[in-house]
Amino acid sequence: MKVSNEMKAGLVILAGILVAVFFLFKTTNFQSEPYELKTYFNYAGDLKPDATVKLSGIEVGRVVKIEFIYGEETKVECTLSLDRKAKIRKDAVAYVGTSGFVGDAYVGLTPGTLQDFFKPNEVIGSEDPVQMRDIMKKAKKIADDMDATLLEVKTLASNANGLLSDNREHIDEIVVNIEASTQNFKEFTEDVKKHPWKLLFKGE
Repeated sequence: MKVSNEMKAGLVILAGILVAVFFLFKTTNFQSEPYELKTYFNYAGDLKPDATVKLSGIEVGRVVKIEFIYGEETKVECTLSLDRKAKIRKDAVAYVGTSGFVGDAYVGLTPGTLQDFFKPNEVIGSEDPVQMRDIMKKAKKIADDMDATLLEVKTLASNANGLLSDNREHIDEIVVNIEASTQNFKEFTEDVKKHPWKLLFKGE
């Protein structure tokens, strides 16, 4: 029986489809569907939807949604989609990190130590990133404090100079007396060394 070219082509295509389906089933784990956790920040930096989620530095998911929650305070709600294999401990903390010095923002998760793990749709605690304006405010306060300290030191030095100027004559007299006493003591010491027997007699 002669097989037509059309049938040969059809068999090749069918074989390709079967191979593709086989590899799809081999590489896809249908039991490992992702699950979601939520976390809240007061300040989320440059975080964007589809940002990476990392557990102990390893990528385990994505940020699927970011939105504002308006209550007593304005919060940023982040919904995290995580690999089913990535178990997050109950005392883990979410934070906003940056890849490299000026890289893309991501959500980092600390490993935690508790034996209990989060279940889908629960809320993980968070830690807000440091804002640059807060750093600048602290730097300005430190600079102001240093200026105030330097001014106090300058004032004390000026007062000390004034005190020395006002009592220059008395200080000079004291210095002269000390020098004279030192010289007399030196002469007395040299005389005793040359004539130690003088210590045995009282002077008249």
